[in-house]
Amino acid sequence: MGALIVIFTGALVVLFAGLFAKRSILQGIGLVTALGGLVLSLVALNSEVFDLRHMLIFDHYALAFTALMCLATFLVFLASGYGFRQLGETLGDNYGLILFSLCGGICMVSFQNMVMLFLGIEILSIPLYVLAGSRRNDLGSNEASLKYFLMGAFATGILLMGMALLYGATGTFDVVAMGEKLTSGGLSGYGYIGFMLLTIGLCFKISAAPFHFWSPDVYQGSPTIITAFMASVVKIAGFGALVRIFSISFAGVAGEWMTMLGAIACLTMTVGNFGALMQSNFKRLLAYSSISHAGYLLLGVVSLQYNSVSSVFYYLTAYSIATIVAFTIFMLISEQKASENISVFNGLAKRKPLLAFAMTVALLSMAGIPPLAGFFGKYFLFTKALEANPVMVIVAVINSAISIAYYFKPITAMYFTKEEDVDNEVLLPGLIKTSIVLSLCLLVIMVIFPGWLQGLVG
Repeated sequence: MGALIVIFTGALVVLFAGLFAKRSILQGIGLVTALGGLVLSLVALNSEVFDLRHMLIFDHYALAFTALMCLATFLVFLASGYGFRQLGETLGDNYGLILFSLCGGICMVSFQNMVMLFLGIEILSIPLYVLAGSRRNDLGSNEASLKYFLMGAFATGILLMGMALLYGATGTFDVVAMGEKLTSGGLSGYGYIGFMLLTIGLCFKISAAPFHFWSPDVYQGSPTIITAFMASVVKIAGFGALVRIFSISFAGVAGEWMTMLGAIACLTMTVGNFGALMQSNFKRLLAYSSISHAGYLLLGVVSLQYNSVSSVFYYLTAYSIATIVAFTIFMLISEQKASENISVFNGLAKRKPLLAFAMTVALLSMAGIPPLAGFFGKYFLFTKALEANPVMVIVAVINSAISIAYYFKPITAMYFTKEEDVDNEVLLPGLIKTSIVLSLCLLVIMVIFPGWLQGLVG
């Protein structure tokens, strides 16, 4: 609860400070706020569970996911000084909106009542509709904002209808009481329709196929620093909510939805990987990559009865850190070279070996190449999914092999392709360098102490 209060307060402070403070001060407030939320979440893990009138509950699960979102936001803020350098009077607004969105993410992973899930999704989404269009003179950014808003509003309406039907079937919005009712009575009638609509709404948030169509355009059109936030924090919040409700409310009727969700998982990872293979724009490539990772993570949801929550958390951590590294480096290079094509990486290894090395580690980790953190994330997930359905694991392994092809495109460009514009030197600001080095250290720590990280979720 302390983390939520600190982040909300920090959002208000930076919002009003934006009227008169310098950009370095605003960035500092954002960094301190995110770091404060991270520390408070980790400290609270040793405290008793805090139940806010059966609306929000801050247990080990909620605190661990809150800490992960605060960490991801902190890494994004480290790069925000460069990412927001073209903004003037709206700089405080952008930092404030990101922190408000983070508050929504915290509500999504700690809800105990369906009403708070809905409020969390809205608090998370509304600031992002604005942030996606923060480049006001860019038609692509305007299109991304409008498309994200329209699709998000439509999905939220479906989600709300699902909640209403589940209430009609069970007589409660409390997730624990709903789980007890569904366990005893099963999914039938309004309950089954409500479940389907709720699942569709949540699948939109995590960009699972066939509800992924908004993701590539929004990722491409949004400012890169905002895309990094969406690809990490929004994904964490979405899966945090999905795992919580499926492990509590729908655990007793797992036999009725496991096959359906497994099919969605296989479709999602396949669509994401084959879509990424055809991309030359790096942001769209990472967008389709994000879709494929949603498919892998859905395997963890399917195998919840085999205690896969810790595996999902580990995978989300590895994926989020690697994704932020990839987007940060790409933002730095693409904006200095005025292009988003993969060709911007040509010859990077000779000019900036640190950036090339970090990008390589991030991409190989997402590809699941041993001994990187992404490999262990997939190993933990696939091991649990093997107990639930071996066929899904076979599909996942094949898709993982396919993903190597497009992850090696930028790597090949960095190490084996000559740069044409040799006079264009890539500048590396200190805070971005700090963000990259810190992220690489975290990925190493994950490999050395995987058990400690998994134990955070309780």
